[in-house]
Amino acid sequence: MNDAAKIIPLEAALRIVDNTLADVKVHGETIPVRDAVGRVLLSDQTSPVDLPPFDKSAMDGYAVLADDERDEYRLLETVAAGEVGTKRLEPGTTVKVMTGVAVPPGTGRVIIIEHTEQHGDTVRVLKHGGGTNICWQGEDVRRADMVLSAGTILSTVDIANLIGCGLAEVKVARQPPMAIISTGNEIVDSAALLEPGKIMNVNGPLLAELAAEHQLVVDSEECVPDDREAIAQALHAALDQADVVVLSGGVSAGDFDFVIEALADVGLKLHFSRVAVKPGKPMTYASAPGKVVFGLPGNPVAVYLTFHVFVLRAVALMTGAESQMREFTLPLASDFQRRKAERVEYVPCKLTRDGAVKQVEYHGSAHLYALTRADGFFVVPVGVTELHGGNGVTFTPLTRCHQ
Repeated sequence: MNDAAKIIPLEAALRIVDNTLADVKVHGETIPVRDAVGRVLLSDQTSPVDLPPFDKSAMDGYAVLADDERDEYRLLETVAAGEVGTKRLEPGTTVKVMTGVAVPPGTGRVIIIEHTEQHGDTVRVLKHGGGTNICWQGEDVRRADMVLSAGTILSTVDIANLIGCGLAEVKVARQPPMAIISTGNEIVDSAALLEPGKIMNVNGPLLAELAAEHQLVVDSEECVPDDREAIAQALHAALDQADVVVLSGGVSAGDFDFVIEALADVGLKLHFSRVAVKPGKPMTYASAPGKVVFGLPGNPVAVYLTFHVFVLRAVALMTGAESQMREFTLPLASDFQRRKAERVEYVPCKLTRDGAVKQVEYHGSAHLYALTRADGFFVVPVGVTELHGGNGVTFTPLTRCHQ
């Protein structure tokens, strides 16, 4: 058995991916901020302005000088949103301001409208006390503060903050183009073609949608039969266009599993083809300069898991992104047992109201429907056959839990 065919620990497999991509980085491009959701920042972003840019009222009310507390004030003017007042505050006077309006110089607080009554130019205070009701200039962000660091995968909230700071463009990593290849004589793309021995092509659409969730560009998606030459031809065409190629199926040890041979046929270096992880044991990884190919297992839960564990990790390394896998330690809701303990196991689970994780009904890695009732996976380490309710376990959420 050659080294690439040996089963290796999950941590070792991840280190291999890290090492092969240590010097591989995609180019950057400068794009409008509004087009940058899901993209990876290549440089730290600092604010050119203070936020708020001026002292502004947090409420509709009456601006008064600091330490000028009295029961009545003389109204000087009313300032609407987008306007700038012209009157100067003096003791015993007030300016009516709307929420977000710049308060006059010297303002110490804004008395909210609900605590006053106005009669002509006289404003009577019905209730004293409360906060200043002022958002002070720069209290949120100071000019030259770093608002986002390089490696951030930009969210909608990040985009809004960049726009709020007056930033119109950002430099981001180009998304490495991806190709998806589903293998198998048994898969069809139309229910009209279903007959004994045939199943729907789930993995192709699953991978395409996962890629879309992470703003990855899929250049091609195709199905190929269990034929060594056909798989090699599909790989060759995919590598001409894509930097990341993801196959599903055809990586086990069956008579009609030809992916590993096809990887060699197109000149790729095979790094590993068996990983001590459940689901996902026949996980396969190969590379060429600037290119990576992942052979994912054929069952869809394994496809889902290994895409997140391996493929997204590779994309993050290539783009300079921060890690996309999130982990938390949470208590297990009930006892868990298994017979074999030679692999790290990811178990579909849901969160209970009290913050524990509970295994969902799960029949194995072909049981994709189980994920519709799951919030994520809890992790059972190598060597562990039994976990007791209340034990802390590592929980990693499904994609939809952290968007």
